[in-house]
Amino acid sequence: MAETVGSIGIWPSKLGENDELYALVDREENVHYLILVSDEKKRTLVRDNGNWAPLNDTFFRDIEDEDLFNYDVDVSFIRYYDAVEMTGAEKVPYENDQSTMLAAAAVPAPTDCPPATSDISLNLKNRQKAIDSAGYGPLNPALPNEEFWSEKAEMWSVPVEEAKQSLCGNCAVFIITNKMRRCIASGLEQGGSGEQSAWDAIDTAELGYCEAFDFKCAASRTCDAWVAGGPVKDKVQSNRGV
Repeated sequence: MAETVGSIGIWPSKLGENDELYALVDREENVHYLILVSDEKKRTLVRDNGNWAPLNDTFFRDIEDEDLFNYDVDVSFIRYYDAVEMTGAEKVPYENDQSTMLAAAAVPAPTDCPPATSDISLNLKNRQKAIDSAGYGPLNPALPNEEFWSEKAEMWSVPVEEAKQSLCGNCAVFIITNKMRRCIASGLEQGGSGEQSAWDAIDTAELGYCEAFDFKCAASRTCDAWVAGGPVKDKVQSNRGV
């Protein structure tokens, strides 16, 4: 399940005519897997850590068990499944009941999120510190920013083109784990963005969290403290824009 084709969001928002969504449930009514047969993606997917990852026939051969049963569910069950799984529960109880699902979906974002993911003023303060002390930028990565990159190249004693490859997005202290992305999304939602708008903002700016300066930063920028070896992410990583 190396390639992830889904997202931490609720995709799909509705099932297509030829789509199937079902839970594999044991005799104690615990969900072992959430499976989506997607006509749009032309493949079968399993829900794992808030993502959809592709499956093949080997997976189904491996899980063939007389004690597992298929139960059709609707798309609202995805939120319920993710919400319960997010609590760290080893078993997700099978409850295909709308009121139960809504209650479970109200589980908050991780409680140990860095404060700057939800505190805008703190985030801005820490970002300014990165600008002042470590040359965080450029302001608009879409522009040539020749002076900015020339200064970075001179400081690192490398060609300009090489300096342009040393970005937050591949820095060893740039965190984009699924949990951290949930923290950032939750903070944006608290600031007034809807869930979809929050994730759109994260995807558009390729936002992650800078562990060195404790603020949300964009993958296409960099700073003097850049360290090779990143980013920090999960083995099964979310991938928006499906």
